[in-house]
Amino acid sequence: MFMPLLFFSQENIGLSFKTTSHDFGIINSKSNTKATFNFTNTSESIIEILKVHGENRCIVIDSLSVKSYAPNEKGAITITYDSDCKGPIRKTVSVFTSNKNNTISLKLIGKVVD
Repeated sequence: MFMPLLFFSQENIGLSFKTTSHDFGIINSKSNTKATFNFTNTSESIIEILKVHGENRCIVIDSLSVKSYAPNEKGAITITYDSDCKGPIRKTVSVFTSNKNNTISLKLIGKVVD
């Protein structure tokens, strides 16, 4: 009786990221820096990354990650932070996938100084 529930709770639903946050630490202005978020499609079906959206002009997202990923295929999302944006970094990047239950939030933190 409990076996179907056990199997359902272990089902993988989409993209599994190694980490969903990146700490840039202290960055000097005029030196752009990158964060790479590695993931694996842990589902049993193809998952498409539909859109990767950053909330501000200081974030540049590598558009090559917007594609389909087969089961067990690995990928990465690379985000460049424009260090002309001085001050604290507290940004979120949303990853929208073809699996409606698998929208991922990637966090960026740090500080840009002169």
